[in-house]
Amino acid sequence: MIKGSRRTVAAAAAALGLGIGSAVWASSASAAPAAPSAIPPVCTSADLAVWINVGASSGAAGTIYYPLEFTNTSNHTCRTWGYPGVSAVAANGKQLGSAAGRNPLYPGEWVDIPAGGTAHALFAYGDAEVSTSGCQPADATAIKVYPPGSVTADFGFFSLPACTVPGHVYLHVTVIRPGTTI
Repeated sequence: MIKGSRRTVAAAAAALGLGIGSAVWASSASAAPAAPSAIPPVCTSADLAVWINVGASSGAAGTIYYPLEFTNTSNHTCRTWGYPGVSAVAANGKQLGSAAGRNPLYPGEWVDIPAGGTAHALFAYGDAEVSTSGCQPADATAIKVYPPGSVTADFGFFSLPACTVPGHVYLHVTVIRPGTTI
């Protein structure tokens, strides 16, 4: 009889333990963190104003570096990732020479740009390339900028001598990064 009682007690203890374990699991499951907030939409050219921060330029060995700024002019946060498409254009909007090459200086990452906030890419202009390598320079009055993944461009006013020889890359750009400093 004692053996039967031990089995009964053991079974009751196991059932009680299972019940307590379930209660603990249920209470921890109900205390799970809230679902993450919605992921912002991808930035489009309609969300962004593009401009060159001339005051923050720096130069070395015939190349001038500028922050290429992306200011979110929409009323919501948007996000972007990767390289913008950049080229120099004449007053008539025609592209002058090759589009900017990609500079892999930084790894790509998603960048959230709050409404009114700014992110940047590092834009490099090879002025020595244009003046010394038979580039047949022409005056560009702006840069045409496609946000990553966009098929619509923005324009940023920026005067520079542009190389008109096809295939000669004299502009480079990095991926977009958070903030406004280079």
